[in-house]
Amino acid sequence: MKILFIYPDIITNTMNFCPAIHVLSAVMKREGYETAMLHINNDNGIKYNQEAVVELSEGYDLFALTSTTFNYKYANEIAKWLKGAYPNILRILGGSHATIQPEDFESSNFDIFCVGEGEEPMKDLCRALECDMPWDKIPNLITRSGANLVRGFMRNLDSLPYWDFDITDTQKIIDQRKGFLSISFSRGCPYECTFCINHLYKKIEMGKGDRMSHYIRKRTPENTVNELESLAKRFDIKYFNIDDDLLTMDKRWMRAFTDRYTQQVYKQFGIKYIINARADSLTEDVVAMLAGSGCKEARLGFETGNEKVRNELLDKKTSDDDLIKACANLDKHGVQSVAFAMIGLPGESWDTFCDTLSMTIKLRPKLMRMTFLYPYKHTKIYDYCLARNLFKNEELTDNRDYGSCLKFDKITDQELFCMRFLFPWFVNEQWFYDIEYTKAIATFISLPLSRLKYMIPEIIEKDKELSENCNHLHYRYFSDNEYYFELHDNLKDAIQN
Repeated sequence: MKILFIYPDIITNTMNFCPAIHVLSAVMKREGYETAMLHINNDNGIKYNQEAVVELSEGYDLFALTSTTFNYKYANEIAKWLKGAYPNILRILGGSHATIQPEDFESSNFDIFCVGEGEEPMKDLCRALECDMPWDKIPNLITRSGANLVRGFMRNLDSLPYWDFDITDTQKIIDQRKGFLSISFSRGCPYECTFCINHLYKKIEMGKGDRMSHYIRKRTPENTVNELESLAKRFDIKYFNIDDDLLTMDKRWMRAFTDRYTQQVYKQFGIKYIINARADSLTEDVVAMLAGSGCKEARLGFETGNEKVRNELLDKKTSDDDLIKACANLDKHGVQSVAFAMIGLPGESWDTFCDTLSMTIKLRPKLMRMTFLYPYKHTKIYDYCLARNLFKNEELTDNRDYGSCLKFDKITDQELFCMRFLFPWFVNEQWFYDIEYTKAIATFISLPLSRLKYMIPEIIEKDKELSENCNHLHYRYFSDNEYYFELHDNLKDAIQN
């Protein structure tokens, strides 16, 4: 059998890695199947074009697509093209959208939705197709015959093969992403942040006899580092971007990982890594392990500077003190801190925004990533907003980058846009009262939203001018990236140059 994986990587210009396909392709190759992939990306991959996709899909026995909610409309359209050109070839959708919105199956152009983890269902499906056996009752699959039982989660992640990076032009993606290769080694999370879909996965994958310790799974440090070493030998990599959220929570695992990584990767190849972490796990001893093994930066879920909103509305279970201590430990040991924050939480006001500004000044992360809150369907924050009639429209759109899908009583959409895109200016104004930032804010905040939406390039150019003339440690846009702001010191930069 020949399996064609299709990844609609449409929303961003830069190509992304696709964990689901890298893993599934490796599993299916080990089973003896032939796999290939269409990486749909208008700027750097295959064009999102019916003629091109149909032509390149000829000769395969199964079409397997993966999709998030934001890319679902593209995946479903591609399935429609394939249905018209190859009506006898099954089309299966996996990924988070199929799992969290299975109700979309009936109106979709797919023959199958895969719910939960897909390794075993894919093997069972291909065996059934090979033997011309029924496939509509396989656990984890939703078919036209109805939804089947869910088999639960995979216990031993070391039993999986190494990711298949041959199925993509991996070096091209690494180069586009400035030397970063993304990979992960764990599954499951005990927390239930209201903006996350994790609680939905737990409902699907955990049986009555399962414990949380079973659901949170990690590959062993030996297995993990051996794969990283193999990738270091094959590709020109500057940084490993380790996408797992909770590895630092297990000190014993981290000790074994950092020891092995230091010897097998960092000392041999000089490749540093980036890791995600909860603030309460970044104790000084853990940060020292990270720093000594080549950790470049640690990313934290900051979310909002208002502790009450963070813990009561978002159920983040992270205190201000946790964040302050974590960033202090990272600074002390020379590991850069990166804070993820959201604008447009329910009840957002100038008061909550000022809390976020104040906490940013206290933490002083090297980088800050700012987005609007987007409540995914069926998450707890989605249900919260739905119950309070906070959505502007019944249907959520993928235009989440330039505004909020929610309604607010205390701020306008125009003000919210400025909070998001003028964020570094607001920080600097509050931090050291530079009149130039005050004037710049006044210039843009007085404009209507209809104009502001098209002025982001102009805002970034103005930011460069303000930064060049700033004599203080300050925040500015990072490398023309509209999502990230960096802490910058002109004097230090001049000395280094």
